[in-house]
Amino acid sequence: MSGVQQLILGTAQAYPIVVDAADFDGTNDMMTRGASLDGAADSKLFTFVCWINADTLAGADRRIFNSVTTVGGTTTRLNITWTDADSNIQIRARNAAGTSILNMQAATPGTGTWVCMMFSCDLADTGKRQFYYGDTDTTPTVVAYTDDVIDNTVADWAVGAAANGTEDWDGCFAELWYKIGVYIDFSNEGNRRKFISEGGKPVYLGATGNLPTGAAPDCYFHLADGAAVAGFATNLGTGGNFAITGTLATCGSSPSD
Repeated sequence: MSGVQQLILGTAQAYPIVVDAADFDGTNDMMTRGASLDGAADSKLFTFVCWINADTLAGADRRIFNSVTTVGGTTTRLNITWTDADSNIQIRARNAAGTSILNMQAATPGTGTWVCMMFSCDLADTGKRQFYYGDTDTTPTVVAYTDDVIDNTVADWAVGAAANGTEDWDGCFAELWYKIGVYIDFSNEGNRRKFISEGGKPVYLGATGNLPTGAAPDCYFHLADGAAVAGFATNLGTGGNFAITGTLATCGSSPSD
């Protein structure tokens, strides 16, 4: 299945909310699905949004979000990684044969600060690929962008590390939102306001993350203000809950601050 393209062009702004964030220690903290995402289908389109705040990440690549073909395996299909060698955020995807069909890279936003990372693509159209940090276009380098289908019918998904427990993220995440089969034009300010306020803060995405597109995403990880941090692994989207390895902590700061 190639997915259904959906352009969101409204200008109505969602209201800011106060959220907490989950702190991953860079050693053994991660979240894994341990299975496929419920209802996931192969597609040329996806959108990924997440507030990130990195601690010291030198010395190794650090995974933000990824999928693999076997539970806890190493054969990847989608990778969103903070790379050590060139200090880039790299977004890569492969088809069912394992061929790289998407590789876009942009300079990292730096450490010690909250940034809303927003990425969306439709591999059938080179004019439909957007990579923003807040309201700033990252002007990414495009290494590969092939009109082909991303393999999303995989066996495992992970947040905060590679699915096999390596390349652990050191820092905090908040409001992670991932939807297959949808392209959002983030060059349109009204679309960015569905995820980030004019003042640069998180906004209400709906109880299931449904407000930006009218339907719940595959993944929506949200930590309400004052909630137990273990609740961050509860997927409010449609794909099913994740399990925590290690012990997450509540981050000492929040993108709402």
